[in-house]
Amino acid sequence: MKDEKLNYIVENSLGNIAQFVSFVNNKPNYIHINNHNNKNKTIKLLVEELLYSSKSHSVNIRSYREGSTKGHKLIYGLRIENIDEIINIIEKNSRENFVSIVNETIDVNDGGVSGVVMGNLIEFSPKDTPKAVEKEGVCSLPKEVGFYILEKVYGFKPEINFDENYRVEFSIHPNKEGVLKEHTIIWEYEKLQGSSTEKRIIWPNNFSKFLGDKVFGLLLLDSLGFDVPYATVVNRNVAPFYFGKKTGSFEKWIRTSPIEKEAGKYFTGKGWVDPFILMNEEEKKGKKDINIASLLSQDAVEGIYSGASIITKDESIVEGVKGQGDNFMVGRKSIEKLPTEILNKLEELNKKIRKYYSYLGDISIEWVCDNEKVWLVQMNQLKKYYGKDIIVEGNPRYYKKFYTSQGLESLRNEIENIKDKNIGIELIGNIGITSHFGDLLRQANIPSKIKRID
Repeated sequence: MKDEKLNYIVENSLGNIAQFVSFVNNKPNYIHINNHNNKNKTIKLLVEELLYSSKSHSVNIRSYREGSTKGHKLIYGLRIENIDEIINIIEKNSRENFVSIVNETIDVNDGGVSGVVMGNLIEFSPKDTPKAVEKEGVCSLPKEVGFYILEKVYGFKPEINFDENYRVEFSIHPNKEGVLKEHTIIWEYEKLQGSSTEKRIIWPNNFSKFLGDKVFGLLLLDSLGFDVPYATVVNRNVAPFYFGKKTGSFEKWIRTSPIEKEAGKYFTGKGWVDPFILMNEEEKKGKKDINIASLLSQDAVEGIYSGASIITKDESIVEGVKGQGDNFMVGRKSIEKLPTEILNKLEELNKKIRKYYSYLGDISIEWVCDNEKVWLVQMNQLKKYYGKDIIVEGNPRYYKKFYTSQGLESLRNEIENIKDKNIGIELIGNIGITSHFGDLLRQANIPSKIKRID
């Protein structure tokens, strides 16, 4: 039975569980309330003791029949004023031969995540229970990558002491919770046969939106061992954290990380500015109540060359300019011919990234090359790649010409005007397909191509 399995976790030091009391035939079966174990109390007194012991002063009720872990719908968030209702539910379950498990409510909105570890896969979402894996938007990662990222964000790895033959439902929390007052809670486990799986990482997902698209992409690159400039992240949902490698520069860039990628819309700049004023001003640019998930303070790179690349299963496109690449990305600087030495470095990097194609799929990266190495400053997943001059393939009624000298915001407005009208866009200008002009059109899925000026 489920309550027996929860008891087994604690008794065999396999992890931490939420405080709970289970009832069979109106009698307490297992009691884990801060190590309390007095079965002689009434149902009411035991439930009251659990309510007072819980940080949330709230409980959930799960019910199951012997031989099956499937039961009634979870009843969530009952408080001391609901004590009569709680007792009635327990007594009704008993009459219908259900076991009742009354456990403390642990806030799913505390900044943590909940999910499942199975084989070499971890899936999770913020602001939800482990049932999140049955919903859209769950973050799916190779277990090693997921544990690395969670440790960077929270400062600790999930404490899951089961081998890869088990499916384990868990949650992690910024504050200590449960019977053992630790950061990981185990909710359920079951042994499986052949549980090894591999799944492509897809974002945006609920966790990437929680951190911000830019932060999530950089954390992925960092977890895979690539050179990402050291960054401190100030996020809306979790305490500040850091990741990446020191570049050797004491200069900083301040970068916004919107919930979902909106190419070239929000501020990125060298040097420190008041982050509170910045957030107040930048949020006004968005259409939602909250548009930016995080701010990054990131080490500068003494860029000799900068640019962007598209990396697919079989080929790469590399574009860039001498010096810093911010003007190139927004179309204010034309693509330049890169030295052979720089191209060789980038091709070597692209081959290393391509080894993770089964995880990442087709991607675009933004890079900065100093005297020693190539640093990665952004990564985005591409839905589809069509070639060097085709941004998005399609058969529109016609292609409307758009001169890149008009700027990104004008293109953003043009996209809004032609959306759902089966009109394509032909970009006119010496910009890169990897620039934010291409990003905008790819995101909007507008049939589009580039015509470069001789």
